[in-house]
Amino acid sequence: MFSYQFLLRTTRRRAFFPTNAIRTLHNASLEAWRSTAMETETCASDVITSSPLNLLANTLDEPSVPFKHAILPAAGTVVPATYHHIYFPPRTVESELAADGFENDFHPPEPFVERMWAGARLEFNPVNPLRVGDEATMVTTVNRIETKQGGRLGDSVLVWLDKDIHNAQGWAVHEQRCLVYATNNHHASPRMIKARKPPSFSKTICPSPILLFRYSALTFNAHRIHYDHPYATQREHHPDRLVHGPLSGTLLMTLLRTHVSEKHGHLNETRILSFDYRCLMPLYVDKPLTLCGRQVSDTDDNQMLFDLWIVDHDNNLAVKGNAVISNKV
Repeated sequence: MFSYQFLLRTTRRRAFFPTNAIRTLHNASLEAWRSTAMETETCASDVITSSPLNLLANTLDEPSVPFKHAILPAAGTVVPATYHHIYFPPRTVESELAADGFENDFHPPEPFVERMWAGARLEFNPVNPLRVGDEATMVTTVNRIETKQGGRLGDSVLVWLDKDIHNAQGWAVHEQRCLVYATNNHHASPRMIKARKPPSFSKTICPSPILLFRYSALTFNAHRIHYDHPYATQREHHPDRLVHGPLSGTLLMTLLRTHVSEKHGHLNETRILSFDYRCLMPLYVDKPLTLCGRQVSDTDDNQMLFDLWIVDHDNNLAVKGNAVISNKV
């Protein structure tokens, strides 16, 4: 989870232009993989059932979500923003996973073996949200692939994936995520950026091993940096296990949902229009972090814009993003 300058939304797929150094070292295998990846489309199906939503709500202990403890959400309940990560899990047997425990779909060839979540942009259809009981599909395609030479991670490959979720009525959620695949086995310290703007609402939490374990289990995420301490520290040279990138995004949305619900009453999920965020530096288990937010302004008569960010225990900016909420109740 390191900082990369990337545009999360594009209107067309871009070509792949390796740098000279990468062309010399890896051109043949990268180009062969790129040609295949750019033409690859995967389609996953799932039924939006109530039990996983209840389990995630219990994992997060979010005050504004009513279906906690033994209360299951009823059919027709709108899936809260970012909770969709618990559906469409990777249906991969262990023998087909990469060495880091992650699935091999859209994975570049060696030596690009270390994977990080750089961020995502999500758009939600206000007139056709994802609901409990839906039979849904998720189509995944590569939006673009780029390379980066040198830097703290050495040579790296950035892969932008489009994930479009549809139910019987049409599109419900669009997500574009950016994954970074690096070669460097020894992580230099990321550039520290101190958080300077004061939040108007915030919450400090300490992500526990149980939180990370439960989130990994619910999303069927076997990436070892989130639960395997020897692997995270000895193989990838982190100080401890990492908080999931999408979990960071979900925690920010829980903060926003709770704030809006407390200030304006229960937040109708169909009012959340978009959310995007970038992961600037890692967050680690058992280290306090503070979720922060503030309303920037009304973007127009119909929408509110919020800045959202996470600072670590040393007040370093770790995640930053924003969300747009409709004023229409």
